[in-house]
Amino acid sequence: MPQHQKRTRQKAIWLMSAIIMGWTMLWGSTPDVYGQLTEVQRIPTVAPTITELTPTIAALRGILQSQEAIQEQLETKEQEIQTAETPEQKARIVNEMNELSLQLEALERDFEEISTGVNLENFKQKPRTRFDWKEEIQDILGPLIEELKNITARPREIERLRNEVAYYQKRLPVVEKALENVRTLLQEATARKLKLHLQEVEQRWLEQQQVISNQLTVAQYQLNEMLEAEKPLVESFQNILRVFFKSRGRNLLLALLALVAVFLVLRYLHRLIYRISPMHRAKNRSFYIRLIDVIYYVLTFIITTVVFLLVLYISGDWVLLGLALIFLLGLAWTAKQGLPVFWEQIKLLLNLSTVREGERVIYHDLPWRVNSLNIYTKLHNPALKGGLIRLPLRELIGFHSRPFHKDEPWFPCQEEDFVLLADGTFGKVLMQTPETVQLLYRGSRKTYPTTEFLQQSPINLSTNFALYVTFGIDYQHQAIITDEIPTTLKEAVSAKLREQGYGEDLLSLSVHFKEAGASSLDVVILARFAGRVANEYYLLTWALQKMAVEVCNQHGWVIPFTQITLHHAAEVHEEHEESNNGRS
Repeated sequence: MPQHQKRTRQKAIWLMSAIIMGWTMLWGSTPDVYGQLTEVQRIPTVAPTITELTPTIAALRGILQSQEAIQEQLETKEQEIQTAETPEQKARIVNEMNELSLQLEALERDFEEISTGVNLENFKQKPRTRFDWKEEIQDILGPLIEELKNITARPREIERLRNEVAYYQKRLPVVEKALENVRTLLQEATARKLKLHLQEVEQRWLEQQQVISNQLTVAQYQLNEMLEAEKPLVESFQNILRVFFKSRGRNLLLALLALVAVFLVLRYLHRLIYRISPMHRAKNRSFYIRLIDVIYYVLTFIITTVVFLLVLYISGDWVLLGLALIFLLGLAWTAKQGLPVFWEQIKLLLNLSTVREGERVIYHDLPWRVNSLNIYTKLHNPALKGGLIRLPLRELIGFHSRPFHKDEPWFPCQEEDFVLLADGTFGKVLMQTPETVQLLYRGSRKTYPTTEFLQQSPINLSTNFALYVTFGIDYQHQAIITDEIPTTLKEAVSAKLREQGYGEDLLSLSVHFKEAGASSLDVVILARFAGRVANEYYLLTWALQKMAVEVCNQHGWVIPFTQITLHHAAEVHEEHEESNNGRS
């Protein structure tokens, strides 16, 4: 036994022995009517001192003395019951004897617990065989409940002892107050018969005081022993882990290893069949191959679950087996609630649902090709960097796919292309992924979320583009605006573009009379260029304007300015002044 436990036990026993010795001295000072009780006590001729006894021996001797005292009281009660005159007195004496017998049994139990160091209640307690649930569930949950009780046994025992100590501590002052009241009445009483009855009451309460003090000492002693034996939290946690991995942890680990091993073997066989079987290696899997895959997934779940439960069953660990069965019941209940979702996933696996393998589907506003339909489905967009995603099959529930043409684009542009967006941004595509698109805009990187980039309706200039330039000629050239000016302007602009090195990139050029405007006769220049010069989009626009002005200067064509709006504003101002003069 550790030294600190010995010291604690010794202190508790000294306290208990002192209480017992004090009670013995009080017992010897009672009136002569109770002299018979003191005479039968076996008082040693030479009593050993407290320091000569070990704490355990002292505690056991104190309990024996209490047992002898109670036994003598029982003998006295047996004599009293023979001389009782009324049935009420006999019933009262029988009840007192029953209480003394219970106290005697409690002392005997305390004696055995202290001498053996074993908690008899926990030692003799047997697992419950009957529960309130049905018999089928009892066999499963019974060991689990017993395990939970064992886990919480120590805290519950400490709490029980604390409540017991508090209970006796509350009762002891009540007994002392009662004795004080009785002794006060004894001093005031003069009649002999009244004094005898009061002395009987005093004796009974003295016995209760001794019993309560003894029970309080024993309970406090047991509580101190348990608290002294309590280990630090880290050490307790380590002990719990050590015990767990020696028994249940080992069983759980073996069951998990068996489950993983069986799963890997089945997975290897499935992949081996895919490598060997030509039907499985075909680009488009048939319905029967898909059906075999679905059966494989179901059998894999069933076999691995059975293996896991079988290992727990063989190891005899009914607690973990019960937990596993409860988990499976919860899983089955969840599956019942989600049965429509599971059915849709099965149809997807069989390629019989709204999304089919090899077709085109819009997922998160982007087009994807369904590469494969499995537990984890693969979607691919060849125009995006990192355009291969893998997602759970359930994510495709509610989507619709369709067959696609080989020439359908998967994205409006590619990297290195030049695009013009609806917000006026013109730049070169540096990178495009499923999440973002980066443009080189005015020497800096401008990033768009991919979905927002698509909402900008990008115009891909790298796949050829056209420029529209509107040019105004004065009304004095109205006679030649429909034939001579367009022809001359086209030849001159075409020659200038070839001179500047755009001859091969100029796909077509046309000049047309557009309309008679408010202050000019408008001519439109339509030039189509190859995508190779898309980076010069704005330069070419400005170049066409410049070339048109140069041709006008060469031929003396007047370029008008907007006059009608100014003239109209002046006329309105003059009319307003005239009307004001008229009013005045």
